[in-house]
Amino acid sequence: MTACRAFRRSIESIQDIFAFTAEVFARDRVDPALLPSVDLTVEELFTNMVKYGSSSAEVRIDVTTIEGGVEVALTDYDVEPFDVTQAPDVDIELPIEQRRPGGLGLHLIRRLVDCVHYEYSAEYRKSRITFRKTQVAPPACDGGHCAGSANARD
Repeated sequence: MTACRAFRRSIESIQDIFAFTAEVFARDRVDPALLPSVDLTVEELFTNMVKYGSSSAEVRIDVTTIEGGVEVALTDYDVEPFDVTQAPDVDIELPIEQRRPGGLGLHLIRRLVDCVHYEYSAEYRKSRITFRKTQVAPPACDGGHCAGSANARD
């Protein structure tokens, strides 16, 4: 079952997004232990869309219940491409004073979820980031919407 909702491009929308994901988890009886990882991932991706995008369009969030968890897609409209799966990983071994700001959110996401997939339509200037979170993550995503994505588990 899939639920979708559009959210105003504002940090203030985060609480409404959390209410939406909690509602879907309760309605579809998804393991509530997965909710913190899903919410953190959605918050990081949504916040990046708000901070770095120049669009005023709402961001659509789809949550689909799958076996053992959920697949979540964030769709951003009237934007330039930014493939989160191609962003370089942060070197967490460097001393703090040698690190460059940024990238830690994506670093964390890659470790929290099973997989992340990115699509961009130049014709419609539409960006879509899909991730999957299950109870027991497969070694890599298979045949679903996350196929061909960066494996988030290292």
